[in-house]
Amino acid sequence: AVTITPEIAITTSSTLVCEATASDEDGDALTLSYSWMNSITGDALGTDATLTLSTDTASPGDGIVCTAVVTDPSGGTDTGSASVSVDNTDPEITSVTITPESEVITSTVLTCLATASDADGDDPDLSYSWTNATTGSLLGSGTDTVTLSSTTASPGDIITCTATAEDADGGTDEGSASVTVDNINP
Repeated sequence: AVTITPEIAITTSSTLVCEATASDEDGDALTLSYSWMNSITGDALGTDATLTLSTDTASPGDGIVCTAVVTDPSGGTDTGSASVSVDNTDPEITSVTITPESEVITSTVLTCLATASDADGDDPDLSYSWTNATTGSLLGSGTDTVTLSSTTASPGDIITCTATAEDADGGTDEGSASVTVDNINP
């Protein structure tokens, strides 16, 4: 038998362990050897029982195969293999900011800036939506800026930018930031 541990929840940074069990009817001492391969790219990945993946060796959706070869002292051999699939890791929004953060009035142009990372090495796409959290109104989507007006915001309203990061494999993450509309002194 050949097994890979873990069998599930494998990411591009997982450490995998291949283990083979073998027997010989002659009672001979057996020698086990291992080889790892990415079944999608065909790349050889290593010959140890343990393999640590990286974004250079694996991508979401790749199959990782461990082949074990058992050899007896007389030269007899047998081969077995096991495989696992690499799962996608969702991107992560690392920050969301709105400028300006203060002195926001009902005619201010607000700009939202988000940063995101992805453990799989992808460059996530960012999209934005704006809401008036106080009234529940959608103020805009698809753009990182919104211009407030007296019809969309009033003093005391909370304006929220929600940023969404999406990776090439469909994984997403959201983050948001908010500012409050100030009163204008007469």
